[in-house]
Amino acid sequence: MTSALAGIGGLSPTITCGWQGRLYPTAEQTRLLNLWANHARGVWNKLLGLEVAQYKKDGTFLWKRDLQKLVVAWKHEPETAWIAELPAHTTLDVCARLDKALRRMVSERKAGRKFGFPRFRKKRWGEGMMYFVNQKTRLAPDAHSVRLPKLGTVKMRGGTLPDGRLLGARAVRDGDRWLLSAQIECPRPAPMPETGARLGIDAGLRNLVTTFDGQEFERITPPRPLRKAQKRLRKAQRKLSRRKKGSARRAVQVRRVAALHRKVRLKRQDHLQKLSHRLTAKADALVIEDLDVRGITRSPFLGQLAADAAIGKLLRMVRYKADWRGRELIAAGRNWPSTQTCCRCGRLHDMPLSRRRLSCECGNSMDRDENAAVNLYWYPEEPGNRVREGATRGEIGSQAVALPSSVPVAEPRMPAPWSRDHES
Repeated sequence: MTSALAGIGGLSPTITCGWQGRLYPTAEQTRLLNLWANHARGVWNKLLGLEVAQYKKDGTFLWKRDLQKLVVAWKHEPETAWIAELPAHTTLDVCARLDKALRRMVSERKAGRKFGFPRFRKKRWGEGMMYFVNQKTRLAPDAHSVRLPKLGTVKMRGGTLPDGRLLGARAVRDGDRWLLSAQIECPRPAPMPETGARLGIDAGLRNLVTTFDGQEFERITPPRPLRKAQKRLRKAQRKLSRRKKGSARRAVQVRRVAALHRKVRLKRQDHLQKLSHRLTAKADALVIEDLDVRGITRSPFLGQLAADAAIGKLLRMVRYKADWRGRELIAAGRNWPSTQTCCRCGRLHDMPLSRRRLSCECGNSMDRDENAAVNLYWYPEEPGNRVREGATRGEIGSQAVALPSSVPVAEPRMPAPWSRDHES
């Protein structure tokens, strides 16, 4: 399973940053984009049908190189000559994405997890994405236009274009809008000034993050844009269900529903961008737990809350921003019991989700998220070695089996711990 915090610490001289702008195509350009989207969907479905038939026949697959040769040959056949209308690199990109999806399916099945074939794309919402290679794409310096192969110059609006080399771009359909998503290779920015601070970050659903900097706590609740928009979404979906398929009124209502979902997505993304910026700018070292986000989102009780909070996306943003800004990001293991361990004496406690407060025999009583944030702040230092009182985790008996061993006495110790009387 791929971790959201994988790949920490890359120090290449360049970084790859994404940039997005909104396209304003003419009526003819919009017609071509929609036509290409349907053609790309047709290529995907045709190739996927061949893959399913091949697997049922002898249990093998056609991989990327074979798929690309097959698609190029189809361009010269009368029945599939419509593929030639697509930009060349768009068809090759469809083959590459199908190859990637099949390889993921094979790796998941080898790991013992149930994972089915990629899905066939339905009409109207399938694909809607065209890849344009960098040699044939020209972005205006002011980001007010872009020249795309087989489409010409398209008007565009976006933020400041970063300085760097264009690696590639995709035209993406977002409801009734078309966006251009570009990948640009830029020089690595200079590290941010050091703050001398360390931050323990506990991520969750009730509090999106609870941070501890050695002196004080900060709780940041998730905005939950999907939950707040549920009433309007239900009303819009009911109206959509009453519209006759293929009618103009149904098309209008589809665009209204898509606009509501887009607003929810943009609100969530704006909050996560600002929060990840704050966290990486506040401290030189950030300690955060590597959560099993996929398992949380599959929970029948917490799945929608987890998807609305987008914890996995926050972890990815913190990872790449810490790398860009020269911050140290420490990922605590998934099996490390930050919530169950008393931050003062190191004893383990049974902490179901319904129990919001930790009360320990040593007299420590505090909120479970704050306790986890303190443990992450001191990770991987042993509580017993820090407070110089009580038993360390290595001295608690059978509990030490599930926990890392204590820090050797010869190793340097961290400064005196945060001290505060926790009252229930």
